[in-house]
Amino acid sequence: MAIRFLVDFMLGKLARELRMLGFDTVYLNNEDITNQSIFSLLNRAKQEGRILLTRNHKLIGYAEIFFIKSEKVSAQVKEVLEGFKLYSALKPFSRCLRCNELLMVVKKTEVKGKVPFYIYQTKEEFAYCSKCDKFYWRGSHLKNMQERLKEILENS
Repeated sequence: MAIRFLVDFMLGKLARELRMLGFDTVYLNNEDITNQSIFSLLNRAKQEGRILLTRNHKLIGYAEIFFIKSEKVSAQVKEVLEGFKLYSALKPFSRCLRCNELLMVVKKTEVKGKVPFYIYQTKEEFAYCSKCDKFYWRGSHLKNMQERLKEILENS
């Protein structure tokens, strides 16, 4: 079974990076945390088979918790990858960065009229998030994400 994460509001950028790397990562914003007790968060993690990633010192010592020490996102990612030995499990760009849903590869003909005309004319590969109704393609932002991925892998 693949590892799954529940990430608290202190680690929003980490949640996005883990999704970029292909890990099932639910992000809890501040409102989600406020409306739930610590015990309900721990219970949710346990029920969903997730590990809660946090920087909250009050949660140290609980079995379902992985405490993140670093304040820097790149170091946080490395803590998780090394802590759970996940380098071989990377599936970059396979999840929606917004909602965590697995992306589906779609044919170019399926995106006609649903992406900007220039994008349709110049790109060949597309992915789709059925939950967000969002299309992804290899755009200029991909270069930055690939550089972050390269940095993570080079220093592992």
